[in-house]
Amino acid sequence: MKELSQEEYQATFFPPMLDVTETAEEIVDLWDYADPVIEQLYHSCTAWEWYVKHIYETGDEFQHLNIPVPLDNTYLVVIVDKPKQKILGHYVLDLHPYPRH
Repeated sequence: MKELSQEEYQATFFPPMLDVTETAEEIVDLWDYADPVIEQLYHSCTAWEWYVKHIYETGDEFQHLNIPVPLDNTYLVVIVDKPKQKILGHYVLDLHPYPRH
């Protein structure tokens, strides 16, 4: 399990980011990777429904699997290297426009 830095995460974006949520093919076993990350970061939070809400792709390079977490507007993003068919790592994406206090 590798948590990506913001720079590493940003390096996996190439316009256009295509929403392929309805058509994406499974490239890797997501939950083999995500379950231990969820356990480590969120202690499984058994009252939470864990699922992939959005899948975005950068053409033939990367696939971003966005899993909502038990924090408003925050996602665990698992990044897949499509040509190598392996997971690069994960990043916690907080979409809050302002810092929380």
